[in-house]
Amino acid sequence: MINRLGSRMVLGLWGLVVIGMLQAGEAPIAERGDGGADSIGEVIQGNAPKSISEPGVAVLTTFAGDRGTNWKDKPDACGGVGPEHVVDFTTSNFVVHEKKTGKVIQQTTQLEFWKKTTPPFDFERMNDPRLLYDPLSKRWFGVHCDLRSGVGYLAVSKSSDPTADWNAVKLPMERTNPGLKLGVDRNGLYVVYYDASQPVHSIMTTLAIPIADAIAAEGPRLTRLQTFAKLEMECFPATDLNPNKEADAPAILLNHDYTEVGFSKMFMHKITWQGTTASISAMQTIPLARTYSAPHPMSNKNLAVQPAPGAKLQAGEARRTQCVFQHGGSLFTCNGVKRTPDSRCGIYWNEIRASDGVVLQEGMVDDPDCDYLIPSLAVDANGNIGLGCTRTSAKEYPSVCVMIHAAGDPPNSMRPPVAAVKGTTVFTGKRASQHGAGWGSYSSTCLDPSDPTIFWTYQQYAASSTPGEYTTSWVAFRRK
Repeated sequence: MINRLGSRMVLGLWGLVVIGMLQAGEAPIAERGDGGADSIGEVIQGNAPKSISEPGVAVLTTFAGDRGTNWKDKPDACGGVGPEHVVDFTTSNFVVHEKKTGKVIQQTTQLEFWKKTTPPFDFERMNDPRLLYDPLSKRWFGVHCDLRSGVGYLAVSKSSDPTADWNAVKLPMERTNPGLKLGVDRNGLYVVYYDASQPVHSIMTTLAIPIADAIAAEGPRLTRLQTFAKLEMECFPATDLNPNKEADAPAILLNHDYTEVGFSKMFMHKITWQGTTASISAMQTIPLARTYSAPHPMSNKNLAVQPAPGAKLQAGEARRTQCVFQHGGSLFTCNGVKRTPDSRCGIYWNEIRASDGVVLQEGMVDDPDCDYLIPSLAVDANGNIGLGCTRTSAKEYPSVCVMIHAAGDPPNSMRPPVAAVKGTTVFTGKRASQHGAGWGSYSSTCLDPSDPTIFWTYQQYAASSTPGEYTTSWVAFRRK
């Protein structure tokens, strides 16, 4: 059996605790045989990472994103970056910024945005937004859920300009609470949602659309869409921006196991195209180095601290799979985690080799004096990992924080965080709750298509004293 003990280090003035999860041990996990024939993952072993005291982050620009009130306290800070524009795609609003200056050049509610698509749609209330820009097809893709019908909708821009026209379509799904997720590669567009009629561990359905159909002039065209149902909870489609990806190279669905208290393994599916026909593999189970604590939001064991007199913030939604990014044959993902049920909220991240499910890196970021909320990450053209999140504590208002793992850094390590946009007040929900004030369920981190060494992250922070008014910010950063 592997000796699966973590190592802990304090990095620099930030007091960042980074766990090098994978120390040298005995037999690799692949030899354990405790998960049946599908447990073929393996942990690459190595020495615990050395302390890296320099953040190595250059913050290039910041500007305010969407702000306002919503039918719920949290905005769900989804967005994307194109050649000339930055777009906020929150639960409430659609906001387009000029990338060079951050100036808002178009702003509308989500309800008005969908009324202007082709064809138009009329909604009363929406939830679960996702947005990304695909530099390969030069299109924006957005999904949202109509709460009245419980059905998701897909919008696709007609060009790289998000202020121009969009096509849209109702997705073929039963009434549900979709929990929409979105990914893309050179071959297809992938939309994942909850099917509430299924048990928890087969609750997800993936819609795979050939990319040519997704961006068709009269589209999105769904006649060749394929449905893969009864998948493990929270499976998330990878975004893979490799322009040279082979036509038969698989797209990946990745997630950790989802229980009331934590997780100890990852699950992977592969979707492979033969022309415009897709097939999906059996699920591969990938054991992790230890069991991680991720308590259910309603347990009140996943709350974050603000300065007095601020109420605690809900942090439990971060336990979901927050993102999956594919780069150079590897998959990268992150989500919220805790060292123990009673410790502070932190971040789990890993790197998994796509070809065989080998865990190449597995790390954790936490601190006994602060909480990290709703992380997301991407990987730049040079293999550096950029991660954005919210940080809050008894002495720090909820602030936008960024950090990197530089290519060549010791495995499993993360450099000290940088507070890129500092909060100025506490966040107060517009309704009292025994489970804490609502905080966003999502955030977004992506690459600049004009310079893929630049990360952009879209995060929630606290800059309004009005109850229920959320504030968000964009940060562009790179490895220094």
